Amino acid sequence: MRVDVHTHVWPESIAGTVLEYMERDMGIAAISKNTVESVKAHMRESGVDKSVVLGVVQRADQVRRANDWLIGIQDEMLVPFGAMHPDLEDKAAEVQRLRQNGIKGIKLHPVLNSFYPDDPKMFPVYEEMGDSMTLEIHSGRLPGAKPGETVFAAPERIMNVVRQFPKLKVIALHLGGFYMLDEAERELIGKENVLIDTTWPPSLKEVGAETLTTIIRKHGSHKVCFGTDFPLASQAAEGEYIQGLPLSDADKEGILGENARMLIGL
Repeated sequence: MRVDVHTHVWPESIAGTVLEYMERDMGIAAISKNTVESVKAHMRESGVDKSVVLGVVQRADQVRRANDWLIGIQDEMLVPFGAMHPDLEDKAAEVQRLRQNGIKGIKLHPVLNSFYPDDPKMFPVYEEMGDSMTLEIHSGRLPGAKPGETVFAAPERIMNVVRQFPKLKVIALHLGGFYMLDEAERELIGKENVLIDTTWPPSLKEVGAETLTTIIRKHGSHKVCFGTDFPLASQAAEGEYIQGLPLSDADKEGILGENARMLIGL
C-alpha cells in the first residue's frame, strides 16, 4: 500500500482562493488544483492508495465547520485529519467529536496559527488524543522566512511535546525541520517516539539524495513516512525519487506506505 501522509484539499467554493494564498505564501507553483476530485485523479495517476488530508484553519471559529467537511469526505482513498486551533475553547471535546466520527488524527500548524506546540494550553489536545490518534505537526520554518522571525515550530519544541506525552503518536513534518535540518538533526532525528515525513516542496531534489539518505538512516527508515504537500508537489515524482535512493526494498516499502499504514491504522 502506498500512502501519502501530507496532502491539502478544500471545498470547491474556496479552493481557488486558498490555492492562490498557498502559492503566494510558499513561493511555490501548485502542480494541480486543491480539490477532492483533483487529488483523487492525481493519486490514480501516481499509484497512491490513500492520502491523508490535513485540516488547516486560520481562526478558532472555523474549526468545527472545517472538521464537519473533513468528516464528510472520508472514503477508501482519503483519510482526513482534523483541524485544531490554539484559541478554541474546548479542544478536548472537539478531539472527542472527531474520534467519534472516524477521524484518525489531528494536524497542527504552529507557524500559521502563531503558537508554541509545547505551550500548556495545547496539552488537552494531546491528553485526549492519547495513543488512539496520530498527531501531524509542522516542524521548522516556511520558505522565505526572514531572519529574526519567531520560530514557533522549532524541532526542540516538537520534542518537548514528545517527551511529555510519550504515548502520543507524532509525525514531525518536513523531515523534522523545514529549512532547519541542522536543528532537526541535533534535537529530533534519531530520537524515539517520533516519526518524520518526507515532505519538502516543491521537490525532495532540493534536499539531495545523500542528505536525505543520511537522515533516513540516522532516524531509522521504520520511522519515516512518505509525504508530499500536494498540490505543491507531485506524488509520482517524489515517490520515484525515494525509489531511487540507496535503500533496501523493504526500507522503501515501509517509507512509501507501510509505516503510515501501521501507525495510523489504515
